[in-house]
Amino acid sequence: MIERFPFYYRVGLLVGLMAVVAGVDFWRHGREGSKYREYGFVLMAGMAGALAGFVNDWITSSISPDYFILGKGLEAGDDLRLRAGVFGLKTGLSAGIIGGAVCLFAAARKSGFPPEQARAMLQALWMPVLGAVLLGVTLPVIAGGFDPVGLSARLDAVLKAEQIARFRLVWWIHTGLYAGLAAGLAAMIVRTKGGKNEN
Repeated sequence: MIERFPFYYRVGLLVGLMAVVAGVDFWRHGREGSKYREYGFVLMAGMAGALAGFVNDWITSSISPDYFILGKGLEAGDDLRLRAGVFGLKTGLSAGIIGGAVCLFAAARKSGFPPEQARAMLQALWMPVLGAVLLGVTLPVIAGGFDPVGLSARLDAVLKAEQIARFRLVWWIHTGLYAGLAAGLAAMIVRTKGGKNEN
């Protein structure tokens, strides 16, 4: 079953398939081929997402361990922060790869993925990262007093008031992270499209 297929095996399979397709494309078209640049960009986006996910969950698991125990299904223990970081790494890698692929598709040219566009998109990877950081920090401050999904009522029987407040804080941090990532990707696509239209 796919659920039992280890995450790292799936990543290895994906990278292996990318390498095969990119190798065939390079063999057939030489430097005119674009698959190795396209897949390289997607993998770079994935690595950026993995790093951001690890750091975020490693930090936020110290704010609210309950968020990861009750909300993410991790077991309590002395190594919870490390396991939360690895959880975030996996989630961030997947989100980064998907986001990179969406961005690549949205900004694609009929002529492929020329080197100048690859450089422009790599140089713009800071936009979704910055968007995630900014909204991850500011959204809890702006909207932290709201409880749109009723977390307080659902957690009242199992957690103390302070634990619930920390749980909600981390929930808002993660909500801001994903909202900022989406906004940053949109800005990145618009910027890349704008640069393309100038050529």
